Amino acid sequence: MIFTLPVIIVHTMAVSVASYRLIRTVARQNRELEAMRRTDAQTGLAARSHWQEQASASLERFHASGEPACLLMIDIDHFKPINDVHGHTVGDEVIRAVGQVILDCVRAHDHAGRYGGDEFAVVCSGVHADEAQAIAERIRDRIAAVRLRELPELQLTSSIGLAETGRSHISLRDWINDADTALYRAKHGGRNQVAGSRAPMPPGIPTPPQPA
Repeated sequence: MIFTLPVIIVHTMAVSVASYRLIRTVARQNRELEAMRRTDAQTGLAARSHWQEQASASLERFHASGEPACLLMIDIDHFKPINDVHGHTVGDEVIRAVGQVILDCVRAHDHAGRYGGDEFAVVCSGVHADEAQAIAERIRDRIAAVRLRELPELQLTSSIGLAETGRSHISLRDWINDADTALYRAKHGGRNQVAGSRAPMPPGIPTPPQPA
Protein backbone atom coordinates (compact mmCIF):
# COMPACT_ATOMS: atom_id res chain seq x y z
CA MET A 1 0.00 0.00 0.00
CA ILE A 2 2.78 2.42 0.92
CA PHE A 3 4.60 1.79 -2.37
CA THR A 4 1.43 2.16 -4.44
CA LEU A 5 0.32 5.38 -2.73
CA PRO A 6 2.39 7.70 -5.01
CA VAL A 7 0.97 5.95 -8.05
CA ILE A 8 -2.58 6.44 -6.73
CA ILE A 9 -1.89 10.13 -6.02
CA VAL A 10 -0.37 10.74 -9.47
CA HIS A 11 -3.24 8.89 -11.15
CA THR A 12 -5.81 10.90 -9.20
CA MET A 13 -4.12 14.18 -10.11
CA ALA A 14 -3.89 13.17 -13.77
CA VAL A 15 -7.57 12.27 -13.86
CA SER A 16 -8.46 15.57 -12.16
CA VAL A 17 -6.42 17.60 -14.66
CA ALA A 18 -7.92 15.70 -17.60
CA SER A 19 -11.45 16.20 -16.22
CA TYR A 20 -10.81 19.92 -15.71
CA ARG A 21 -9.56 20.29 -19.29
CA LEU A 22 -12.54 18.35 -20.60
CA ILE A 23 -14.95 20.54 -18.65
CA ARG A 24 -13.28 23.69 -20.01
CA THR A 25 -13.40 22.33 -23.57
CA VAL A 26 -17.07 21.45 -23.29
CA ALA A 27 -17.86 24.87 -21.78
CA ARG A 28 -15.98 26.62 -24.62
CA GLN A 29 -17.77 24.56 -27.24
CA ASN A 30 -21.12 25.35 -25.62
CA ARG A 31 -20.30 29.07 -25.73
CA GLU A 32 -19.35 28.79 -29.40
CA LEU A 33 -22.57 26.92 -30.19
CA GLU A 34 -24.60 29.57 -28.35
CA ALA A 35 -22.83 32.34 -30.28
CA MET A 36 -23.59 30.51 -33.54
CA ARG A 37 -27.24 30.16 -32.53
CA ARG A 38 -27.48 33.87 -31.82
CA THR A 39 -25.74 35.04 -35.01
CA ASP A 40 -26.76 34.99 -38.65
CA ALA A 41 -23.75 33.46 -40.40
CA GLN A 42 -24.16 35.39 -43.66
CA THR A 43 -24.37 38.91 -42.22
CA GLY A 44 -22.97 38.78 -38.69
CA LEU A 45 -26.23 40.29 -37.42
CA ALA A 46 -28.33 38.65 -34.75
CA ALA A 47 -30.30 35.62 -35.89
CA ARG A 48 -34.06 36.02 -36.00
CA SER A 49 -34.71 34.16 -32.75
CA HIS A 50 -32.17 36.26 -30.84
CA TRP A 51 -33.28 39.72 -31.95
CA GLN A 52 -36.89 38.72 -31.32
CA GLU A 53 -35.89 37.87 -27.74
CA GLN A 54 -34.38 41.35 -27.42
CA ALA A 55 -37.45 42.94 -29.00
CA SER A 56 -39.73 41.11 -26.56
CA ALA A 57 -37.60 42.34 -23.67
CA SER A 58 -37.84 45.95 -24.95
CA LEU A 59 -41.61 45.64 -25.26
CA GLU A 60 -41.87 44.26 -21.72
CA ARG A 61 -39.81 47.19 -20.38
CA PHE A 62 -42.12 49.61 -22.16
CA HIS A 63 -45.21 48.11 -20.53
CA ALA A 64 -43.50 47.90 -17.13
CA SER A 65 -41.78 51.29 -16.96
CA GLY A 66 -42.75 53.29 -20.04
CA GLU A 67 -39.23 53.11 -21.50
CA PRO A 68 -39.70 53.77 -25.24
CA ALA A 69 -38.28 51.71 -28.07
CA CYS A 70 -38.66 51.64 -31.83
CA LEU A 71 -38.63 48.81 -34.31
CA LEU A 72 -37.22 49.26 -37.81
CA MET A 73 -38.07 46.83 -40.58
CA ILE A 74 -35.63 47.20 -43.50
CA ASP A 75 -36.10 45.71 -46.95
CA ILE A 76 -33.74 45.90 -49.93
CA ASP A 77 -35.63 47.37 -52.88
CA HIS A 78 -35.97 45.19 -55.99
CA PHE A 79 -33.83 42.43 -54.53
CA LYS A 80 -35.40 39.64 -56.59
CA PRO A 81 -34.40 41.25 -59.93
CA ILE A 82 -30.84 41.57 -58.58
CA ASN A 83 -30.78 37.81 -57.99
CA ASP A 84 -32.46 37.08 -61.31
CA VAL A 85 -30.21 39.31 -63.42
CA HIS A 86 -26.86 39.06 -61.64
CA GLY A 87 -27.14 35.70 -59.87
CA HIS A 88 -27.26 34.54 -56.29
CA THR A 89 -23.56 35.19 -55.70
CA VAL A 90 -24.14 38.91 -56.22
CA GLY A 91 -27.35 38.65 -54.19
CA ASP A 92 -25.38 37.16 -51.29
CA GLU A 93 -22.81 39.95 -51.57
CA VAL A 94 -25.60 42.53 -51.43
CA ILE A 95 -27.05 40.89 -48.31
CA ARG A 96 -23.64 40.95 -46.61
CA ALA A 97 -22.98 44.57 -47.61
CA VAL A 98 -26.35 45.77 -46.31
CA GLY A 99 -25.87 43.81 -43.09
CA GLN A 100 -22.52 45.54 -42.55
CA VAL A 101 -24.08 48.96 -43.19
CA ILE A 102 -26.75 48.28 -40.58
CA LEU A 103 -24.12 47.15 -38.05
CA ASP A 104 -22.12 50.33 -38.69
CA CYS A 105 -25.14 52.62 -38.33
CA VAL A 106 -26.84 51.36 -35.16
CA ARG A 107 -25.77 52.21 -31.64
CA ALA A 108 -23.95 49.79 -29.35
CA HIS A 109 -27.08 49.02 -27.31
CA ASP A 110 -29.40 48.57 -30.29
CA HIS A 111 -30.16 45.09 -31.60
CA ALA A 112 -29.88 44.54 -35.35
CA GLY A 113 -30.91 41.24 -36.86
CA ARG A 114 -31.80 39.31 -39.99
CA TYR A 115 -35.54 38.84 -40.32
CA GLY A 116 -35.29 36.60 -43.36
CA GLY A 117 -34.29 36.81 -47.00
CA ASP A 118 -33.51 40.43 -47.82
CA GLU A 119 -35.37 41.83 -44.81
CA PHE A 120 -33.70 43.07 -41.64
CA ALA A 121 -34.87 44.41 -38.29
CA VAL A 122 -33.43 46.78 -35.71
CA VAL A 123 -34.67 47.29 -32.15
CA CYS A 124 -33.71 50.84 -31.11
CA SER A 125 -33.82 50.96 -27.34
CA GLY A 126 -34.69 54.01 -25.27
CA VAL A 127 -35.70 56.26 -28.18
CA HIS A 128 -38.86 57.85 -29.54
CA ALA A 129 -39.84 57.87 -33.20
CA ASP A 130 -37.99 61.09 -34.11
CA GLU A 131 -34.65 59.73 -32.87
CA ALA A 132 -35.25 56.35 -34.52
CA GLN A 133 -36.12 58.19 -37.73
CA ALA A 134 -32.62 59.69 -37.76
CA ILE A 135 -31.08 56.23 -37.35
CA ALA A 136 -33.28 54.86 -40.12
CA GLU A 137 -32.38 57.70 -42.48
CA ARG A 138 -28.69 57.13 -41.78
CA ILE A 139 -29.10 53.46 -42.70
CA ARG A 140 -31.03 54.35 -45.86
CA ASP A 141 -28.41 56.90 -46.95
CA ARG A 142 -25.53 54.49 -46.34
CA ILE A 143 -27.22 51.66 -48.25
CA ALA A 144 -27.72 54.02 -51.22
CA ALA A 145 -23.98 54.74 -51.12
CA VAL A 146 -22.95 51.06 -51.26
CA ARG A 147 -20.97 50.06 -54.35
CA LEU A 148 -19.94 46.47 -54.97
CA ARG A 149 -16.35 46.02 -56.12
CA GLU A 150 -17.26 43.65 -58.97
CA LEU A 151 -20.42 45.52 -59.97
CA PRO A 152 -19.95 49.24 -59.18
CA GLU A 153 -22.82 50.32 -61.45
CA LEU A 154 -25.39 48.49 -59.31
CA GLN A 155 -27.43 51.03 -57.32
CA LEU A 156 -28.95 49.76 -54.07
CA THR A 157 -31.84 51.36 -52.21
CA SER A 158 -33.96 50.32 -49.28
CA SER A 159 -37.39 50.87 -47.78
CA ILE A 160 -37.73 51.15 -44.01
CA GLY A 161 -40.80 50.90 -41.78
CA LEU A 162 -40.69 52.37 -38.28
CA ALA A 163 -42.98 51.65 -35.33
CA GLU A 164 -42.64 53.04 -31.81
CA THR A 165 -43.86 50.97 -28.87
CA GLY A 166 -47.48 51.69 -27.99
CA ARG A 167 -50.12 50.42 -25.57
CA SER A 168 -51.80 48.63 -28.46
CA HIS A 169 -48.74 46.42 -28.82
CA ILE A 170 -49.79 43.66 -26.47
CA SER A 171 -47.50 41.12 -28.09
CA LEU A 172 -44.36 41.23 -30.18
CA ARG A 173 -46.43 40.20 -33.20
CA ASP A 174 -48.50 43.40 -32.79
CA TRP A 175 -45.35 45.51 -32.83
CA ILE A 176 -43.87 43.69 -35.82
CA ASN A 177 -47.15 43.99 -37.71
CA ASP A 178 -47.14 47.75 -37.15
CA ALA A 179 -43.56 48.10 -38.41
CA ASP A 180 -44.33 45.82 -41.34
CA THR A 181 -47.35 47.96 -42.27
CA ALA A 182 -45.08 51.02 -42.25
CA LEU A 183 -42.59 49.17 -44.46
CA TYR A 184 -45.39 48.31 -46.86
CA ARG A 185 -46.31 52.01 -46.96
CA ALA A 186 -42.71 53.00 -47.74
CA LYS A 187 -42.62 50.61 -50.67
CA HIS A 188 -45.93 51.81 -52.08
CA GLY A 189 -44.84 55.41 -51.57
CA GLY A 190 -42.02 55.01 -54.08
CA ARG A 191 -39.37 53.01 -52.14
CA ASN A 192 -36.01 54.36 -50.95
CA GLN A 193 -37.68 56.05 -47.99
CA VAL A 194 -38.56 55.72 -44.31
CA ALA A 195 -42.22 55.53 -43.28
CA GLY A 196 -43.75 55.61 -39.82
CA SER A 197 -46.69 53.58 -38.59
CA ARG A 198 -48.91 56.47 -37.45
CA ALA A 199 -50.15 57.89 -40.76
CA PRO A 200 -53.17 56.18 -42.37
CA MET A 201 -52.60 53.91 -45.34
CA PRO A 202 -53.18 55.69 -48.67
CA PRO A 203 -56.50 54.79 -50.33
CA GLY A 204 -56.46 51.86 -52.71
CA ILE A 205 -53.52 50.10 -51.03
CA PRO A 206 -54.49 46.72 -49.56
CA THR A 207 -53.55 45.71 -46.05
CA PRO A 208 -50.14 44.00 -46.13
CA PRO A 209 -49.97 40.25 -45.49
CA GLN A 210 -49.22 39.36 -41.89
CA PRO A 211 -45.73 37.94 -41.26
CA ALA A 212 -45.52 34.23 -40.49
